[in-house]
Amino acid sequence: MYLYGASGHAKVIIDILNASGIALKGMFDDDTSINELMSYPVRHEWKGESPIIVSIGNNLTRKQIVQKLDCEFGTVIHPSSIVSPMARIGAGSVVMQGAIIQSGAAVGRHCILNTGASVDHECLIDDFAHISPQATLCGNVHIGEGAWIGAAAVVIPGVKIGKWAVIGAGSVVVDDIPDGVVAYGNPCRVRSMDTNLSKKEKSSKIAIYGAGGLGREVAGGIKRINAAGKGNWEFVGFYDDNKTVGTPVSHYGTVMGGMDDLNAVDQPLAIAIAVGDPMTRKLILNRITNKNIYYPNLIAPSFRILDPETFVAGQGNIIQDSCSVTCNVTVGDFNVLNGSNVLGHDVVLGDFNVLMPGVRLSGSVGVGDCNLFGVDSVVLQRIKVGNNITLGAGSVLMTKPKDGCTYIGVPAKKFEY
Repeated sequence: MYLYGASGHAKVIIDILNASGIALKGMFDDDTSINELMSYPVRHEWKGESPIIVSIGNNLTRKQIVQKLDCEFGTVIHPSSIVSPMARIGAGSVVMQGAIIQSGAAVGRHCILNTGASVDHECLIDDFAHISPQATLCGNVHIGEGAWIGAAAVVIPGVKIGKWAVIGAGSVVVDDIPDGVVAYGNPCRVRSMDTNLSKKEKSSKIAIYGAGGLGREVAGGIKRINAAGKGNWEFVGFYDDNKTVGTPVSHYGTVMGGMDDLNAVDQPLAIAIAVGDPMTRKLILNRITNKNIYYPNLIAPSFRILDPETFVAGQGNIIQDSCSVTCNVTVGDFNVLNGSNVLGHDVVLGDFNVLMPGVRLSGSVGVGDCNLFGVDSVVLQRIKVGNNITLGAGSVLMTKPKDGCTYIGVPAKKFEY
């Protein structure tokens, strides 16, 4: 057997060959700096030797190399794996230590079934897919070409994973996943487009829910993100239940429909929720039931991060111009930083919060969910802000507020209606 690709993946295949009593006759790699792997010499010119396995873990790269090789491809199966005699495994595929393939399963060409992966009855795995260590495919699952199922992920019976989709480690997939997306979580949800597909050639469609002022600001922000080379978004328009279809929204586009129309979209679509009221943002998200919808972070090119290695952000956040964070800052999901906001060290921001322009959160401030911070308001260090709190414009919060209340002034005091 010959191997094309002198990588960590190749090391595991060499172990499988040794355990199976199959001689490794030669190894090739395009990288001329690699001359040896596990005491085996690595050559840099392939002259048609076969049978061969492309020993590269990246699905797209593996396909590209296979397409330029005109030869016989081998298959290797570790003796510790359990493979039903009623299963089929295509040429070029590798079945690693402890993997299980049950009756009626069909594995395509050039697939990887990694350590301890479990493929139950009548699963169909298309070419160039990768089932990572300890991942479980229940019965009658269909994995599309080039899809990558992350370590310890579980796919329930009958689910279809689209071509070139990526499923995050530990996810539990309970619904079909479209082509070319990244999805993760329990339950698994679409989060973004798949980076395996060339971003330079493939743009991602995005729309905005909310055709008001914030919607126009976000549309302008998407244009600036594209212009700065930070994204490749194709803006398709707005959704809004309070405006008629076809209503123009400045020069950015038109209203394409409301919530029912959004839930009927049959292709992957990124959505930015551009509504300024925190609770309304949450209610809108809860009404979106379409599994084709995902929520990217839209971050202005002028956003400044003092310590990128310690900055964490969830999904669906909108961060507008001239905002900055320092170190060890965590931002949850679906927040709006509306311009010139500053988040100090160790700030933790929950979900569905809206920070109007000029808001300052000092060091070690903790913020819960669905809070509204008015223009130029300030929260002093180590204050813990709970849920559903409004801080008035220009106010300075110096003490812990009560949930569901409004605070105004310097120092900020509870406002009684």
